Amino acid sequence: MSNEHEEAKHHEHEVEVSISTTAGFYPTEGFSDVPAKQAVHVELDKAKHALHIKDTTNWVASVAGASGKRVIDPAKTYAENGLSGKVEIDWGPSEGGGG
Repeated sequence: MSNEHEEAKHHEHEVEVSISTTAGFYPTEGFSDVPAKQAVHVELDKAKHALHIKDTTNWVASVAGASGKRVIDPAKTYAENGLSGKVEIDWGPSEGGGG
């Protein structure tokens, strides 16, 4: 078995994550390699602490897709949210509204 095959297998189970918030980006530059089977909230918690965000009540995590922005469930894993490869999460207060 070649090392390249192992390498490819390894990457299959990871996603590269960047989180964009009103307070800045996490990580500050580039992406974090995280397991695809990890719940999204784990990185959101790290971002919250790193960026000194006090209150994330009513915040929504979303990703840009082919059909526009879609909200993802932080309690689910990246895989369960259908995310793979490079994942750029936009995390901030819910836009609210309605009427």
